[in-house]
Amino acid sequence: MKYSYKILNTREVKDILEELKEHFGMEADIKDAFIEGGDGKIYIISRKLGEIDQSKLRINNLGLYFCKREKGGLRPTIEGSQLINPTKNVFEMDEKQRDEWMEGKDLETGERDLHSFVIIKYKNDFYGSGTYKDGRIWNMVPKERRIVEGAKAVLEGNE
Repeated sequence: MKYSYKILNTREVKDILEELKEHFGMEADIKDAFIEGGDGKIYIISRKLGEIDQSKLRINNLGLYFCKREKGGLRPTIEGSQLINPTKNVFEMDEKQRDEWMEGKDLETGERDLHSFVIIKYKNDFYGSGTYKDGRIWNMVPKERRIVEGAKAVLEGNE
């Protein structure tokens, strides 16, 4: 499936950054350019891309996949959640929950003061985002980035 990409103008970028600041308390100062695919995926790219003669390039992907436009707002990717340095709508996991999250499982959180998309955190690391509803965070980690159940022991050298 092929998507067309649109370079977002200053107003569109400002709107994205304001929405992230309002919903997540974003503290990052991002100066790069943004492009958006027809699928709602938003990428961050270097402004120097415009200096390159792109007619001689065969490009499959551009930039860093940062977030996606969804019905409930902007949903940051794992890398996006790390870049925005959020202070709001953050769920801090314990070690057991972290392992479950990386295996693709949803998290039972009980009622919390969380709204729509939430950023998942363990200690000082951000693990992407999920959708919060009725005391549960629905896992949004892509299948290809999940850790297969039981692989943790092998990675840690316990097996």
